[in-house]
Amino acid sequence: MLTVFVVLLLLIAALELIKGLSANGTPPVLQRFSWQMDLAYFMWSTIGAMRVVAGLAIAGSALLVPAADRLSMVLWAVPLLALWLGVYWLFNRWWVGRIKFPLITQKTFVGAAENKVDLGLQIIGVVVDGEAKAFPANMVYWHHQIPDTVGNKPLWITYCGLCQSGRVYDTVVDGRPLTLTLVGAVSFNATFRDSETGTWWRQETGEAAKGPLKGRVLEDYPCEQMTLGNWLTKYPESLVLQYDPTFTHRYEFFGKLLNYEASKPAWHMVGSPPLVIGVDLGEHARAYDWSQLQGRGLVQDQVGDHALLVLVDPDQTSGFVYDRRHGAEILEFERTEAGIRDLGTGSMWNHFGQCTEGALKGQQLTLVQSYQQFVRSWITFHGNTTFYEF
Repeated sequence: MLTVFVVLLLLIAALELIKGLSANGTPPVLQRFSWQMDLAYFMWSTIGAMRVVAGLAIAGSALLVPAADRLSMVLWAVPLLALWLGVYWLFNRWWVGRIKFPLITQKTFVGAAENKVDLGLQIIGVVVDGEAKAFPANMVYWHHQIPDTVGNKPLWITYCGLCQSGRVYDTVVDGRPLTLTLVGAVSFNATFRDSETGTWWRQETGEAAKGPLKGRVLEDYPCEQMTLGNWLTKYPESLVLQYDPTFTHRYEFFGKLLNYEASKPAWHMVGSPPLVIGVDLGEHARAYDWSQLQGRGLVQDQVGDHALLVLVDPDQTSGFVYDRRHGAEILEFERTEAGIRDLGTGSMWNHFGQCTEGALKGQQLTLVQSYQQFVRSWITFHGNTTFYEF
């Protein structure tokens, strides 16, 4: 019976470890498997019951240990219980998403004149009913989410460092807004749990992966990613989220990560991981290698019925995708020393898709939703993707 007692103690510690590693500090080898989500959700949903059952079994086996083995039982119990408590504390009080990456505590928005955020930083920008707001990517990266209201519309601004992808969602489902808490990383993507139903949601797709709302998808709200300098040029009246003083040092470090000025020991920060600009067009998805796009500066593409223009700004910091259609005509473009010119009218355009000179002056190309992120995550969540051949 002493053996049973020891095995039960080892079992509860092992279960606690599996539960923790299933979504926090998960080894890369495990994150490659599609069943990681199944394992993580099962462990997180049942660990409470497992603890109760294991606790009762341990107590019962302890009562049945012969008197001659009681001292040995105590000698085994002390280190094994300490092991279990240590694992429990690690994955429930420290190395867990909601604690390791806490919510923002102070949101302050200012105009361009009062802004103190580096203009070279990447931002996630949103415009609703004429109100524009910029959320520095390093801030969203650190918190993984910043819920906010833009143009009186509640939105959920998210960023996953494992994918290096920013997404914005409307979290109202069946007439009620969801409150989401970071669980951890599953399949190299941030996963959240809503407190209303206990459903688990993927950051990359807005899909409910597990729980009562499984299969539902949050409304993907249009957003733009570019440097703050570009954003304020395009939207000079925009408000800019300023650093929360509590986390300034964290933002600065994560800003360096985004600019590859710092690294950390994880697959996505080793060397220079390949980035793509990706577009999801429903039946079709297309990805453009970021480094090659920077060298080319301009790409014209046809994806299904979609005629696309993919641009890089002059500083090669931001990518843009537009629909090349102008009325019934599909425009053809070239990059010249003076800028971007359409061959049909000779009009000049900027990287914001605006015609600045010529017969079409004042016209605006339609922006196509695009995302800059690691190619690995793009492939994982867009299995139908094709790649532009440079």
